[in-house]
Amino acid sequence: GQAVKAFNVVCPHAGCFVQPKSDGSFLCPCHNSGFHPDGSLAPNSVSPRGLDELEVKLDGPPGQQVVTVKFQNFHPATSKKQPV
Repeated sequence: GQAVKAFNVVCPHAGCFVQPKSDGSFLCPCHNSGFHPDGSLAPNSVSPRGLDELEVKLDGPPGQQVVTVKFQNFHPATSKKQPV
């Protein structure tokens, strides 16, 4: 669709960097936590929550839009998304 989502690439479990997979999902190589393309937690993952979504802003007319992402880190190892 026309929606744009951005995620922090840091796994909410222990702070490792997640890797994109060919099917659009994500995998944390440190402890094998998996995440669906929408950032939600895949079954059998050790991460306490899904990927942390970042604030996205679209500016400009269709076809010429600029995407701005507000980067932010969050505390790992907790089920709640808490900014650092």
